[in-house]
Amino acid sequence: MGAHKVMLDLLQVSYDKNDMKMQEIIRYTHLFLQKFCMGNQENQALLHKNLNLFLNPGLQEAETVQHIFSNNYQLCSEISESVLHHFIHCLATHGRHVQYLNFLHTIIKAEGKYVKKCQDMIMTELTNAGEDVVVFYNDKASFTVMLELMAESREGVGESSPLRYHISLVELLAACAEGKNVYTEIKCTSLLPLEDVVRVVTHEDCITEVKIAYVNFVNHCYVDTEVEMKEIYTSNHIWKLFEDFTVDMARVCNKREKRLSDPILEKYIINVVFDTINAFFSSPFSENSTSLQTHHTIVIQLLQSSVRLLDCPWLQQQHRGQVETCIKTLSLTAKNRSISLPLELEAQINNVLSSSALNTLSRSNPNYKSSTRSSRPIVSSNPWDYKNIIEKLQDIINTLEDRLKPLVNAELSVLVDVLHQPELLFLEGTDARQRCESGGFISKLIQHTKALMSSEEKLCIKVLKTLQEMLIRILDFDEKGISLRKVLLQNYLFSNKKINQKNDLAELGAA
Repeated sequence: MGAHKVMLDLLQVSYDKNDMKMQEIIRYTHLFLQKFCMGNQENQALLHKNLNLFLNPGLQEAETVQHIFSNNYQLCSEISESVLHHFIHCLATHGRHVQYLNFLHTIIKAEGKYVKKCQDMIMTELTNAGEDVVVFYNDKASFTVMLELMAESREGVGESSPLRYHISLVELLAACAEGKNVYTEIKCTSLLPLEDVVRVVTHEDCITEVKIAYVNFVNHCYVDTEVEMKEIYTSNHIWKLFEDFTVDMARVCNKREKRLSDPILEKYIINVVFDTINAFFSSPFSENSTSLQTHHTIVIQLLQSSVRLLDCPWLQQQHRGQVETCIKTLSLTAKNRSISLPLELEAQINNVLSSSALNTLSRSNPNYKSSTRSSRPIVSSNPWDYKNIIEKLQDIINTLEDRLKPLVNAELSVLVDVLHQPELLFLEGTDARQRCESGGFISKLIQHTKALMSSEEKLCIKVLKTLQEMLIRILDFDEKGISLRKVLLQNYLFSNKKINQKNDLAELGAA
C-alpha cells in the first residue's frame, strides 16, 4: 500500500527540535517502520534501499536500522564497513548508548546462522576504537567504581546506567566469538583476561546480571572454542568459578517447595552455568587437563548440586533435560578419571539417568508423539485479516479527512485574504503598503517561485499549483482582479511562450 513511502517523506521534514508534538510524531513514525520490518524480509529490503536516511546519530534511527537487519541473513552478510564505522563513531562521539551496541548484536547472527564476516568486522572495529568505546573495569580504581555501580543496581540495572553498557559490551564480545571463530576468540581473551573475569564473578557483591554476561563470555571465549585456550586447563581460575557455581546453585535450591522469587538467578543457573559446565567437561581439550584430578572434590560438589536441583518441584520440564545432560557429562568424567563418588550420590545419579532413558524411550514411542501432537492448538494458516486491516485504515483516513478539512480550508481562506489584500498587513501611508497596492507583493512572490525553479523544481511546481487554486478564487474580473492579472502577466516566468491576456487563468496557473 506504499505506507512506508509516506513515513520516509515525513522523516525528511525539517522541524524545531524543541517541538514536543513533532518529536512525538517522529517517534511514532520510527515505531511504525520498525513494526513494518518485523518478520518481513520484503519490507526490510524496501527500507534498506533508503538506509542512508537512518544513518544519523539518533537513538531512534539506531533502533530502526536494527529492525531493518534483524534476522535477515542476506542483508547482514552484505553489510558495508561504512555502516559499522557509523555506529562505532556514534559510540565514540555521541555517548555510550546501548542502542548502538544492540545494532551490532543484531548483525552477528541471523536465521540461526552466524555471520562470521560481521563477527570479524565488529571485533576489528572494537579493537581499534579505544577506551572511549571499549570500557572495562580492570585496574584497581575502576574495579572499585564497578563495585559501586553493582551496589546501586541491586534492584535491577537501569537502562542509562554505565553498568548496562558494560554488560552489553561483554555480551557483544562473547557473541563475536560464538560459533567457534578463532580470530575473535584470541582478540576477546586479550581484551578481557580470565583472571579479571573470575575476580569479578566470585566477588561477594557481584550481581547476577554481570555474572550472566561474564560467565557466558568465559564459555564462548575460553571453553567452547576452536583452538585450545591453555590457561583454562592449567590455572585454578575455572575451578574458582565452579566453586562459585555451587554457591549460587545452593541459593536457587534454598526453597525447594516453591519457585524462587529471583528469575534472573534461575536463568543464570539453567542457561549459563549448566551450558558452561557441560562445555568444559565434554571439551576434547579437557581430556589432557591435569588439574581435574586435583580438584575432584569440586566435580563431586557440582554433581551433588545438579542432582539436588533436579529434585526442586518448580523446575520446568523443558529445563530438566539440560540438568540431566550435565549430570550425565559430569558422571562420565568422574568414571573416566577414576573419581570415586559417595555411594548415596552414585545411587541418585543412576536413578536420574535411568529415568531419563525411560523418558527418552517414551518420547520416541509413536503413540506418545501422536498424543502430544493432538494436544496442540490448531494455528490459523493466515493469522492476519488483511481485509479488516485495510477497512480499519480507510476508516482512520476518512476520520482524519473530516477533522482536518475545515482546518485546511481555514488556512487557505487566510492565504486568500493575504493574496487578495496584502496591503492590509502594513500601516497606511507606509512605503510597503503602497508597493503592495501596486502589485509588489504578488510580483515578489512570483520572483521567489522563479528562483526556486533552478534549485528546487518540485517545490516550485507545488507553489505554482497552490497559487493557481488561490488565484482562481480571487480573480473575479473586478477592478482588483484585472490589476492583479496584469502584474501576473508582466512577471510571467516562461518568457518563451506568449500568453494572450484573454486566455483562461487556469492555463497560466498550470504553466
